[in-house]
Amino acid sequence: VVISNTSSEYDRIKQLFLQTMKNYKVLKIERIQNPSLWKVFQWQKEQMKRENGGKDVDEKLLFHGTKRSFVESICLHNFDWRICGSNGTNYGKGSYFARDASYSHEYCQPVGKTSSMFVARVLVGDYVRGAAAYVRPPPKPLSSLRFYDSCVDNEFNPSVYVVFEKYQIYPEYIIEYRALEEKCSLS
Repeated sequence: VVISNTSSEYDRIKQLFLQTMKNYKVLKIERIQNPSLWKVFQWQKEQMKRENGGKDVDEKLLFHGTKRSFVESICLHNFDWRICGSNGTNYGKGSYFARDASYSHEYCQPVGKTSSMFVARVLVGDYVRGAAAYVRPPPKPLSSLRFYDSCVDNEFNPSVYVVFEKYQIYPEYIIEYRALEEKCSLS
């Protein structure tokens, strides 16, 4: 569903994107409406909350850049870690999300001058610094049965999050954008 560029929802997502993409223009923002994925995402959130002693789960809106050919599949079936990792797996073999749109932009493949990027709702929960060998987050200290929920690049100021369980992700928006035209001036 294309979001009206006069709505507060559009403004919120556009501003999040433009924080690190100042020389770009948002052409369109679409909200993905997939009730099946939303239902399992909500179920996962409740599950994580229960396992966390009833404490709310840390949830973030994060960016993900990908090849155009994967967009439709992600909208229908969610992010798939088996396809991810073609761009490196420094913090684990999972799906990668970024706080900053500028980071995810590096992984987008433009068609002509236009690029597309996902904004996903991600249950990051309790996180720990990742490692390339991880296929899931490590166990929490003093517990061999309780695992961290996700991995990050830096525990104190994370900008990259790695999620190993696809139900912790809901692909919520697709932003279509392009670079602002350079203005030539003769002096």
